[in-house]
Amino acid sequence: MPETEIPEPSSRDRTTLVKLRERQCRYVVSDGGSEAVFCGGRTKEGSSWCPWHRQLVYTKPPSGGAKAGRGFVLPRSG
Repeated sequence: MPETEIPEPSSRDRTTLVKLRERQCRYVVSDGGSEAVFCGGRTKEGSSWCPWHRQLVYTKPPSGGAKAGRGFVLPRSG
C-alpha cells in the first residue's frame, strides 16, 4: 500500500510556549535565541506532534529482530 504524502505545516502556526494551546504541535523549530518557538500545527488526539513532525520523530524498526522501545529503534545486542 503506498504511503500518503503528509503536507508540511504552515509557518504561520508557529508559536511560543506561553501561547501554545491544546492540540498544537510541540516540535521546537527555533534555531536558538532567547525563546523557543514551536511548530504549532494541528495534532491528532493523543499526539504531541503534527503528522509532519511525527514522521520525523518516529521511525519504523527495521525487520530482522531489532528491539524497539518507546518509538526509538535500539541496536541488537551481541
